[in-house]
Amino acid sequence: MKPEGTETFILLDQIIVTEGFLNSNPSVKKIQQAMNHVKRTGYLDEPITIKRDTKILTDGYTRYLAAQKIGIDLVPIAFDNKFN
Repeated sequence: MKPEGTETFILLDQIIVTEGFLNSNPSVKKIQQAMNHVKRTGYLDEPITIKRDTKILTDGYTRYLAAQKIGIDLVPIAFDNKFN
């Protein structure tokens, strides 16, 4: 099963996370909610959004962190059409 809007799957470690995201402090509660969704359903609730050409993360940092903490290697991706 995959979340609605998924265009493809890539390895989590291929996603480039910018300093803006790395320096942010996402809600621990939201990360836990995303992790709980994965534990319940087996997949993320939404795809992680990246730029098509560079694989730079544009949305979904909380889901990215949840996948990282749970140990998901292959994650659902949607491409950010605003930047492509």
